[in-house]
Amino acid sequence: MGISGLFPFLLVLELLAPPALLTPLHPICDPRVMDKYILEAQWADQDIARVCAASCGLSETVQVPDTKVNFLEWKMMTRARQASEVWGGLALLLTALSQAQERHPATLDQLARMRSALLSVREILRSVNVEADARLLDTPPTPTLNIRTVEKLLSIYLNFLRGKANLYITEACRNYAR
Repeated sequence: MGISGLFPFLLVLELLAPPALLTPLHPICDPRVMDKYILEAQWADQDIARVCAASCGLSETVQVPDTKVNFLEWKMMTRARQASEVWGGLALLLTALSQAQERHPATLDQLARMRSALLSVREILRSVNVEADARLLDTPPTPTLNIRTVEKLLSIYLNFLRGKANLYITEACRNYAR
């Protein structure tokens, strides 16, 4: 076929290829991104367990999002309500981490890594328009819990990443791909 015959062949091939094959995946929609943050949270859990052999109590209660997910209810929620819960949960966790860092310096490194990961998740949420979705509806506040230990904070953080944040991002990426 030679070089001169290869060029028209490639041109025809490009015209026949479906557009989806030519469009790369949005990097934030790669499930390995969230899996990385979840895995890091599991490692942090091991670190905290070692640092807080007895307990890492906080002098005052800290408010965090309630991370329980009823999957049937979640699917029935509007995207705006889901976005509101995710965005509100993220804000509560960032505040709780800052408060815990001030009150329990022994876990400062682990809490700083968690905060950094949450800021990255916030950027992922921004890139899939969570803020825009949340503004569409004047929703009730995110359900909350009050906790008193760093261990419980980490548990809530991990459940938030595995649950509401991951569910929302996964669905947003499905919609993005369409």
